[in-house]
Amino acid sequence: MRSLSALVLISLLFLFALVAPVLLKPAIWILNMLFLRELFKLFDFKRYSSFNNIILIGLSTFPLYFSQTDLALTFFLNFCLFFLILYLSQSKGLSFFIVYVNLSISCLLSLLVSPTELGGTSFFIVLVLAIACADIGGYFGGRIIGGPKVLELVSPGKTWAGILVGWISVVIFYYILKLFGLYLSDFFLFIFFGIALSSQVGDFIESYIKRNLGVKDTDNIIPGHGGFLDRFDGLIFASFFVKIMEFYLQI
Repeated sequence: MRSLSALVLISLLFLFALVAPVLLKPAIWILNMLFLRELFKLFDFKRYSSFNNIILIGLSTFPLYFSQTDLALTFFLNFCLFFLILYLSQSKGLSFFIVYVNLSISCLLSLLVSPTELGGTSFFIVLVLAIACADIGGYFGGRIIGGPKVLELVSPGKTWAGILVGWISVVIFYYILKLFGLYLSDFFLFIFFGIALSSQVGDFIESYIKRNLGVKDTDNIIPGHGGFLDRFDGLIFASFFVKIMEFYLQI
C-alpha cells in the first residue's frame, strides 16, 4: 500500500509538472493548505469553529502570494503571522510550525521561477525524485540491514544503516543524471548530498512533532503514509537548503 500510494503521488507530480504545468502552482498552494489543516488538527486548535479555522488557514496562506515576486515581504508577513497565530491559539508550537511550513512552501514557489540551474519545473521534479530516493533507500536500508538507531527517542525506526543507504541512493541518482549530461559540475554532487541530508532532517523534525504530541501519523488520508506532512516532511526542510544554495549561485 505504501508503494502504491507513492506511485500515485509521483504520477500526479509528473501530471502537474509535465502535462499541465499551469496547475503546479495551484497544487502547491492546496498542498500548503492541507499541511496547515493537519497542523491545526495535530495541535488540537478548537478555540474557533471549523469554518473560522478554514478562514484562518486561508489567511495563513496569503503570504505565499508574494513568494515569487518579493520573498522578503513573504518572510515579513510570516513574521507577523507567527504573532497572530500565537495570540489566537496561545501555542508557540503551532505558531512556529505554521510559519515553518509556510516559509518552506514560499521557498519552493520562489524556486519554480528561478533562472538558475536549481530553479524551474525541471529541477522541481529532480528535487522530489531525489527526496524520494533518500526516503525509499532509508526505508529499505533500515528494514533490511537494521543496526543501531540514530535518534531512538525521536524516531525509533530510523537506523544509521538507513541513513547511509538513503545518502547512497541519492548519490547514485545524481550520477545517473550526470550520465545523461545533466548537472555536470561536481558542485551538484554537494547539492544532491545536501538534499538527502536535509530531507532526512525534515523527517526527524516531523517525527519530533508527532512524538511530543503522542500521535503516530499526522492524518490517515494517504494509505500507507498517513498525512501529507508524513509524506512531504523531507521536501519541507529540503526546500530551505535548495533555496539557500540557489541564492548562493546568484551572488
